[in-house]
Amino acid sequence: MRMRFKELPRLLIIAVLYIGHTITLNVGTHLTTASRSTIFFTLYPLFTVLFGHFWLPNDRLTPKKILGILTAFIGVFVTLAPNLQSGNITTYFKGDLIVLLAACFLGLRITLTKVFVQDIYSHRLLVWLLGLSIPCFLCLTYIFERGQSIKWTLESCTGLLYQGWIITGFCFLVLTSVLRKYKASKLVVFSFLMPVSGVLFSILFLREELTSTVLVGTGLVAAGIYLVNKQR
Repeated sequence: MRMRFKELPRLLIIAVLYIGHTITLNVGTHLTTASRSTIFFTLYPLFTVLFGHFWLPNDRLTPKKILGILTAFIGVFVTLAPNLQSGNITTYFKGDLIVLLAACFLGLRITLTKVFVQDIYSHRLLVWLLGLSIPCFLCLTYIFERGQSIKWTLESCTGLLYQGWIITGFCFLVLTSVLRKYKASKLVVFSFLMPVSGVLFSILFLREELTSTVLVGTGLVAAGIYLVNKQR
């Protein structure tokens, strides 16, 4: 796990992108609605493919990839469209742009992770990504959240454990590990399943109504994943 000095510049770049995407996602979501934030943030696979076209020699942009990613994104939009709040669009425009910037940061971080993980062991990259990021978040907390009380409840502790162990731990580690072997464009398209699965789980566990938009959106996401990963 010990950092090699020559790895420090690359690890700093990854950490800065992680900090930037976390901050912009939280701030942007605060200024817009959750559904709109989900739709704009789900565009990050498109940024990953665009950056990968220039940074990854074996992962060039093709018409089939573009069609597949756009198809999957349309599926997400169709699924979440009924949840969009009506009102003046300009009210949420600033937040939408900030969330879009967060998607850009994440797409670039995934692309550079694919590049760096060829030389940096995936577990070490994840450890130092967090090791370099956490002090920055502590400083921001001290500046902006000083004096605010923290309520330790079962729900908050469960949420912290889920975000820390499952999302930041297991999921980050798996993604970083598989990026060593597989093309970034073929992996990130599966992220379009996240908002769709959220709607499907709400139907399954919260007994929400299964609508035609959910079925159509899920079909489009599946079609997009198939197009991006289809082999000759």
